[in-house]
Amino acid sequence: MQLGSIPVSMNHCIKLLPLNLFLILSLLSCTQKKDSYTVWKEQSKTNIRLLPEYGHAAKTKQQLKADSAFIKTATQKESPEKASEALVQLGFKYLNNGDPQTAMYRFNQAWLLNPKNPEIYWGFGSVYFSFKDYKNAVMQYNEGLSLDPKNKGILKDKALAAQLLRKKN
Repeated sequence: MQLGSIPVSMNHCIKLLPLNLFLILSLLSCTQKKDSYTVWKEQSKTNIRLLPEYGHAAKTKQQLKADSAFIKTATQKESPEKASEALVQLGFKYLNNGDPQTAMYRFNQAWLLNPKNPEIYWGFGSVYFSFKDYKNAVMQYNEGLSLDPKNKGILKDKALAAQLLRKKN
């Protein structure tokens, strides 16, 4: 087989197929991530659970009642601090498994239990980081660092997000 004046074997074409497939799937993945963040932002207009600290929204009586019931249940066997830590770990587990929505829910529940837990803001920032929204990621990491300025995990991720933000701009 010959393309123009360059001979190409079928064997060569077959070897290129996985590479081309990889590139196509990579491009689709990037497009889907962007589309999923667009959907996320649209949904967050009506679902405060998708925003850090519930978007600082005023809650309804029903939401406040649900929060109280959750706090009571979550703290029956352990302190609010321990329960918050467990929820942060669970949030990161969901995020690492590709479920940022459930991760954000868990980080918000952790915040309800202990808003002074810096790891929560690491989680919030990591959700934004997963969407390549480095600006909001850095903002959340800064919140966590205001509570624990020496937190190595937050410092490391903030440095990476800031570097990527500079490259993006």
